[in-house]
Amino acid sequence: MAKTRLLKLPAQDVRLVADRVGLTPELLKTSIGTLSGGQFQKALIAFALLGDPNVLLFDEPMSSLDELAEERIYELVRDLHREHHLTVLLVSHDLSVVYEFATKVLCLSKGKPCFGPPREILTPEILEAVYSAPVKFYEHRHDH
Repeated sequence: MAKTRLLKLPAQDVRLVADRVGLTPELLKTSIGTLSGGQFQKALIAFALLGDPNVLLFDEPMSSLDELAEERIYELVRDLHREHHLTVLLVSHDLSVVYEFATKVLCLSKGKPCFGPPREILTPEILEAVYSAPVKFYEHRHDH
């Protein structure tokens, strides 16, 4: 892997990072084109963790994942944040995820940014003011 050579990291570091994100030795030998969406995201996270960074940046990381894979990746990111004290910057349009996982939220729009805790920022009134459009919330119901 080019990054390990550039950073002069031992192969053991790759194994440790792979273990940390749940990539098996078999998956490490698998062609990248045959990985599932969740496996591919884990590989990208492992790659980002090489060199022991203190900040991870994600830009819509779950856009191509099914719901179960998305949940597992968010759990992984949350665990990395907690266990390794990583700062995680996450760009997402999924407000339910932002509300659940974020400690601070930055909403950007033309000239009307807002910043603060999710419970203060992600209100219908503030979102409508920032984005100049009424906010519609989707409520998912299981009728059995």
